[in-house]
Amino acid sequence: MNGLKINWLCHALLFFLAVLIATDRAAAADNAQLLSVTVTNGTVMLPRTVFTQTWTMTNTGTTTWSPTYNGYTMNIVGTDSLGAVPPTAKTSASHTLSTVIGSGASIPPGGKATFTMSFITPETPGPVTDVFQLNNASSIYFGPTNTLQIVVAQAGSTNQYDRARAVSYANTYSGFVNSDGYFWTNGSSYGTFTPLATAPTSGLGDDCAHFVSCCIGSEPHVRGGGLPIASRVPPTYGEPGAAHLVNTTLIAPGYAVEVFSLTNMEPGDLVGWNWEGDTNIANLDHVTFYLGNGLLASHSASCLAVSANTWYQGSESKAVRHLVHILDAPTMASVIVGKNLILSWGTNWTGYNLYTATNPGPGATWTKVTKSPTIIGGTCRMTNQMSATGNAFYRLLLP
Repeated sequence: MNGLKINWLCHALLFFLAVLIATDRAAAADNAQLLSVTVTNGTVMLPRTVFTQTWTMTNTGTTTWSPTYNGYTMNIVGTDSLGAVPPTAKTSASHTLSTVIGSGASIPPGGKATFTMSFITPETPGPVTDVFQLNNASSIYFGPTNTLQIVVAQAGSTNQYDRARAVSYANTYSGFVNSDGYFWTNGSSYGTFTPLATAPTSGLGDDCAHFVSCCIGSEPHVRGGGLPIASRVPPTYGEPGAAHLVNTTLIAPGYAVEVFSLTNMEPGDLVGWNWEGDTNIANLDHVTFYLGNGLLASHSASCLAVSANTWYQGSESKAVRHLVHILDAPTMASVIVGKNLILSWGTNWTGYNLYTATNPGPGATWTKVTKSPTIIGGTCRMTNQMSATGNAFYRLLLP
């Protein structure tokens, strides 16, 4: 009897412990509440505005939030439309758009955490929305969805290089096949894939220039920044060669210039690399997309938001970096000769036309100048008679 009683007590104790463990596991859960934001929904901003959103979240669950990119993060839900850029770099390859706890400290139940990202308003007026949600260390979403909606003000169509769209394209496609459905699998050939399929991992840089072309260009399915990047090897969009894209397509015709500090760079610019220690920008081996905040996106390493200062230097001891700043629009020069105002701009900026208005403010009516410019060498030149009765403003626009 004693042995039976002891066995029964042991089984009962084990059952009780199992129930306690199960109950404890069931009680451990992730949850959160949005406490505040720095930018409220419906805020009106001009195009090309760079701003920062900070979400303050309360840990209303029973788990502790770890502060690294492998821990608890604020992730985008769906695709990006506002050129989102996290404030800090990732140290491993990833194509997830996310940001970490701002304090760098773990957040216990009942604690508060801030998550920050920077954004760029696009050129097109109207409401633009991104949606974010917390994500735990097991890559499971939890808590409320946090909508960020900005209303881009009508400021006259500039048709400038749209940096928000360029960054959004990079965020969406860094780890995936581009919107044209092609992927350069080595230096001389490409494969056909489904757009947004997981990018092949055939080797570093095989699809780099094609990816960057789509980011900065006007791929017909999903427009990037809007630059006129010609397709050198149809049916793939854009330029398959890093050196050719940077030097022949961008710098030579005046769409971009080389700069020598990240402080001279903006979101939507490019960073090129040479692996053999060659300092000549004409001999680039690889090109990446600059997100801002010192961060890169690229194919086919499938990395998003890695450091422009350290990502390649650790594995490529002879890596030489080149910084390429893209100009936003053609620069127009003016000179007064007698009663005439002579305007001029480069012929490489194809498709632009001269428009005029009586004021340059938001909502102004810009009217296309009907006469065609005179082409003198590499310059478009337009002579306009000055009016004695009022002001006239001029700008270059794409139709």
